[in-house]
Amino acid sequence: MADVTRRQMMTGLAASAAAGMAATGAGCAETKVDKKLRAFKNEEFYDADGTFDQDAAKRAYYDLMAYHGYPKYESLKEVLWVLDFAVGRFTDVGMGGVFWLNEWVEEGKYGYLGHEIFLLPGQMIPEHWHVQHEDIPPKMEGWHCRYGEVILFAEGDPSPDAEKIIPASELKFTTCRNVQRLAPGEVGKLAVPLAPHFQVAGPEGEIASEYASYHSMDALRFRNPGIKLD
Repeated sequence: MADVTRRQMMTGLAASAAAGMAATGAGCAETKVDKKLRAFKNEEFYDADGTFDQDAAKRAYYDLMAYHGYPKYESLKEVLWVLDFAVGRFTDVGMGGVFWLNEWVEEGKYGYLGHEIFLLPGQMIPEHWHVQHEDIPPKMEGWHCRYGEVILFAEGDPSPDAEKIIPASELKFTTCRNVQRLAPGEVGKLAVPLAPHFQVAGPEGEIASEYASYHSMDALRFRNPGIKLD
């Protein structure tokens, strides 16, 4: 075999990389990203008897992912879950999510959570808070906006536009009026343990990563007494 000089090797590697990038670029060009996010109607998410159609909800979040160019991992078919919180107004109150990681380690008494949140335009996660449960401390969390807009509501000085953002059907079940808007790449966080909070998606929906301590469903409390997680 003929000797290969360092220059020849680097030239070959550069050519290979360029070819790879060209192939990748061609693949990206063929990927269809929706140019306009379709409007969603509440009735499309319920059967004739009022039963929540989870498959329809998942399809809506897949549309949201396609619109923003979010990678639709094959595993999403198995791990994506959806909720309408049993209030029957999915386009107002609901969410999709993936718990990539949620673990409590008894030996060290610590825990952590990696969670992805999906919200349709104007959709709201209802006001709630996290209490101490047995040996697990109240959850602390932060939200990293990936796509769309995250509109966080917390305790504090009321924002003038707060009540215009909250779905009218849920206004009476909210107390938080301090608004923080997160654009893609920005991060917001819960100020103190036990603090009530909620969020609403912006006009292009929301895809956000949540970084938090361990999430216990038994420690979750909602302002709206009619909410159920079943």
